[in-house]
Amino acid sequence: MLFLKNKSTSLDVSDHTVIIPSICVGNAAQLACDLLIASKQLHRIGSLSHPALIPVYGPSAYQHEPNEKVSSCELYEGAEDKLLVVQFRAPWIARHTASFQSQLVELLKSARRVVILSGSFGFERRVIEESPWAYRASANFKEAHAAQLGNSELIKWKEHTGEAIYGGGNALQLFKAFDEQKVPVMLLFRYLLEGDNSTDASLIVRELNELCEDFLQLRSSGDGSFKLTVPKSWNLLFGNDVTELLF
Repeated sequence: MLFLKNKSTSLDVSDHTVIIPSICVGNAAQLACDLLIASKQLHRIGSLSHPALIPVYGPSAYQHEPNEKVSSCELYEGAEDKLLVVQFRAPWIARHTASFQSQLVELLKSARRVVILSGSFGFERRVIEESPWAYRASANFKEAHAAQLGNSELIKWKEHTGEAIYGGGNALQLFKAFDEQKVPVMLLFRYLLEGDNSTDASLIVRELNELCEDFLQLRSSGDGSFKLTVPKSWNLLFGNDVTELLF
């Protein structure tokens, strides 16, 4: 399952924060991870292979690693910040999902904390005046981040207590799998619609940085603004422009 560039047979994620996207509506979580990888210039350290992952292979997605290739599931690390981002580039095959989730949790269960990013259909947001954000956190994650999650000025998210996140892919199942192993885990998702979700991706990163600024450190030292780098793979995110010959 695990293929590391340094040929090691094990992955040490102790003291690491692991960020995992769910393949959700609009692919917003994957796009958010793209922004994190490009902005933090994380380095590809390996990949994962499993029958649940549809095989894909292509050129580098990021300008800071032009010679790297990408596949269905890649691992990117920021050693200085102890940050590991898992990136998926293909959907999961349903009948193998449970097996893959179990192995993924086993691989990452020694992490300091796990953050799962996802999205949900905008029409599932029942009260328009409410926050477009919702979260679910394990008891040990809440304890570790009580100062942030308990700060109403900083966090205005609604806590999700339901048994489904419509459009959220496998996010809730993955959350429960980590929680069962007593891994500090949080699921953060945004209500959104299909289409160009690049803006939603940047908003997800901004919200995450409000909670985890100690390791994301995306704010500039001057005016407090964000420094986000758009990856080169976004240039053709929605294909080429419509040819003028059609008109």
